[in-house]
Amino acid sequence: MPDIYDTIHGLLKQGEDVVFARVISDKGSAPRGTGASMVIRQNGEIQGTVGGGLVEASTMHQARQLFTTKNSITFSFDMTGDLLEGKMVCGGKVELMLEYIPADTESLSIFETIAEHRRDNRKCFLVTPLPGQGSVGGQRWLLSGNDSPAGNEGEDSETSARLKDSVRALTASSLVEYQGKRYWADVIVNGGTVYIFGAGHISREVADLALRVGFNVVVLDDRDEYANARRFAKPIEVVALKSFDKCFDGLPVDAGSYLVIVTRGHLCDKVVLEQALKSGAGYIGMIGSARKRDTIYRALIEGGVSAQQLEQVHCPIGVKIDTETPEEIAVSIVGELIDIRAQMRRWKNQALRQ
Repeated sequence: MPDIYDTIHGLLKQGEDVVFARVISDKGSAPRGTGASMVIRQNGEIQGTVGGGLVEASTMHQARQLFTTKNSITFSFDMTGDLLEGKMVCGGKVELMLEYIPADTESLSIFETIAEHRRDNRKCFLVTPLPGQGSVGGQRWLLSGNDSPAGNEGEDSETSARLKDSVRALTASSLVEYQGKRYWADVIVNGGTVYIFGAGHISREVADLALRVGFNVVVLDDRDEYANARRFAKPIEVVALKSFDKCFDGLPVDAGSYLVIVTRGHLCDKVVLEQALKSGAGYIGMIGSARKRDTIYRALIEGGVSAQQLEQVHCPIGVKIDTETPEEIAVSIVGELIDIRAQMRRWKNQALRQ
């Protein structure tokens, strides 16, 4: 399933205007938090959600008007019991920005550049001044994750340069306030890359589900009959190895990478795990029982791996639910990946605030 940015890009290419809705602030028990987003088409079809219920109904009503006025707006929605006479129990408040995006040359160029950055797994930022307040430079900016231009950055004044520095420090989409004005910054990056070692039945289910929840997926195996593109949906990348020895050579594994070890047996798992522990990956998970884990760990410790190194491995892999089929096991594994990804984002945000 394409994500929000892919959807917008595709619709703009077809010449279709869209409304892009984002939750830009939330207080209390809101159904969706800051950063939740939804794209609305002129025919009323939507992708994504800003919370469902009355919030979503109001957003869609506002969007229909924007297709006529061709403006962008912000509006607040109060879900307290007093306001809605007990019809909603969330009790929170949200502020939303609804951005009208025409299918013109500038918009298409921006979203084509976003698509290119995401394909190359490069971070970028879409900075939009909130409607009705003016802006530095009077336009949206598309910024790269470093100092090189990503899109329509233009020349920097001192003010815009400082604003861009503030945006580039973000790890999650959020409001940025600068010199009395507010900007919404979409932090656009693929949700991390999952490297799945082993291309069997469980691997195929994990790959499909991980792709649906926003991960890049690379599957590696040394069996040609399993490691082939016919068994995996695009854009999952499949790598046919000669063996699992040196299987990390050439892989751009870093702290934002997730390693899932589901090979065909203990020996291959051990070979991959020993290399994984040296890779610097943010997550390492290995399938198997506690007995299998202990057998592999003992062999690795005898070979010089420390017990401290092994503490970073999630084994048995996955959240603790009663599973049996490959599909059920995939839900458990991808559930853990989602949880770890959310933890990583929280840690990064906390570090920036300190």
